[in-house]
Amino acid sequence: MSKLEKELQDKLLINLLDLVEQSVLCKMNIETTTNAGQLLLAKSRYIQGPQTVSKSQLPTENSNEFNALKTVTRTEDEIDNKFELSVHTVDKENGFIDAIRWFGVLVPRSLQMAQEKFNQAVELVIESANIQTKLNNTIRYLLLLRNKSS
Repeated sequence: MSKLEKELQDKLLINLLDLVEQSVLCKMNIETTTNAGQLLLAKSRYIQGPQTVSKSQLPTENSNEFNALKTVTRTEDEIDNKFELSVHTVDKENGFIDAIRWFGVLVPRSLQMAQEKFNQAVELVIESANIQTKLNNTIRYLLLLRNKSS
C-alpha cells in the first residue's frame, strides 16, 4: 500500500468516525424531539379533554382528499443520493390543508407546539437519512480502497 493510499484511508476513517458521531447525535435528537412532541400532545389531551384531541378528529375513508404539506424527494447522481424535504404552503383549493385545524379553530398552544416538535423530527429524520447515505458511501470507498491494495 502506497503512502498516498494510507493517507486516503486515514482520512476516510476519520470521516467515518465523524459521520458515526453525527448519526448518533441526530438519532438522539430525533428521540428527544418526538418524546417532547408526545408529551405536549398528552398535555393537550389533558387540557382539552380526551374527546377533543383524539383519533375521532382524523380523516376517514369518506373524507375529502388532501395533499401533504411536506414531501420527501430523493435526488440521485453518480456519487451520492440525497433526500430533501419539500414544504408546501397551505392552499385549500389545491388540497394543501393544515392538519391542526381538524382539532378546531382555537387549538391549545401545547397542540401547536407538539406540531412544531413533530415537524422538527421530520427534518431531523431527513438529516439522519442524508448522514446515513454519506456513511454508507464512506464505508464503500474504504472497502474499495482495501480491496484495491490487497
